[in-house]
Amino acid sequence: MIPAVTTLISLVFAAQVLSQYRSRGRTYHLAWGLALLFYAIAAFPEVLGSFNGWSDFEFRIYYLFGAILLVPWLSLGTAELVLGRSDSTRAVNLYRAFVAAITLLGLITVAVAPLHAAFLGTTHVPSNCAMWCKSESGYVLANGLAALSAAVGNSLGTIVLVVGAGLSAYRTYRAGLPRNLTLGNVLILVGSLVVASAATLTRFGSYELFYSGQAAGIAIIFVGFRLIGSVSQPRTSLA
Repeated sequence: MIPAVTTLISLVFAAQVLSQYRSRGRTYHLAWGLALLFYAIAAFPEVLGSFNGWSDFEFRIYYLFGAILLVPWLSLGTAELVLGRSDSTRAVNLYRAFVAAITLLGLITVAVAPLHAAFLGTTHVPSNCAMWCKSESGYVLANGLAALSAAVGNSLGTIVLVVGAGLSAYRTYRAGLPRNLTLGNVLILVGSLVVASAATLTRFGSYELFYSGQAAGIAIIFVGFRLIGSVSQPRTSLA
């Protein structure tokens, strides 16, 4: 039930954030909206898997959109907000190129990598060993590259997301800009940490809290997006 709720609310949130992009043309809305859409796509296999067990195709969708794409695209939205100024064009372009490279690498490797069938068929989220882990054998280069793209994308993406949101909150507070900018960035930071913390619970066999943590975290992030989007100041002032 909770994965289904997560899928639905993520779709609703994605539609609203992408609608803000269409009306305002701000690139951080586009990146955040796509990240929320990826979140919904990644959550849908959880719905199917919780009823019938996970299939090969469902795990690939989950791994690509949840394990590889989600965090880099969320962090890209934060980078667009913080670095989207004329004096930071090179930095934001470099990060765009990084996210594009991770996206392309993840798409190719997840599509061709053979999966370890022994870890599928469960009604819980399968172990990462279905794609790659040190304790198993029989993998090919694509498996290692898929796992590498997930590790690098999530590590650097989390740093950019947390540091960027925290720095933006601090700058907007010190500059006396509208309170919604500071609060919105704080909520994005908190929501991201909730999602990350919930994911670690699977290592201890707690899946119910994992699903509810996903739903709560994405809801907090969305409220942060909405608060930032409610401010009508020019983009340069927001950054």
